[in-house]
Amino acid sequence: MSEFDLLQKVLREWEAPEPSAALDARVRAGFRAARAHAPWRRLWTARVSVPVPVLAAVLLLLAVAWAVELRPEMPRRPVPPAPGVVTRLEATGFQPLPDGVAQVVPVGDGKR
Repeated sequence: MSEFDLLQKVLREWEAPEPSAALDARVRAGFRAARAHAPWRRLWTARVSVPVPVLAAVLLLLAVAWAVELRPEMPRRPVPPAPGVVTRLEATGFQPLPDGVAQVVPVGDGKR
């Protein structure tokens, strides 16, 4: 028999004493004092558990959004007009059509 076996035998036979009523009163008083001290302090000491994959995904999304925001803007080239299409409109004396219907008139058929 080893020392470990003897210790196990003693521990199995031992019974913990019952806590006194004074201990319960002290624990309750300490808990109430800690909670009543500053209720707003819980806001600064609060903990939020976030799983690591969720945190990694949020950080990745923020990094992508930041990279897209800082991406240099490509210079815009004007699109050349297609032949036979009017790209400029003179709106002097414009009157809306009474029924809202518009007609497309080819370039050669317009007023001269």
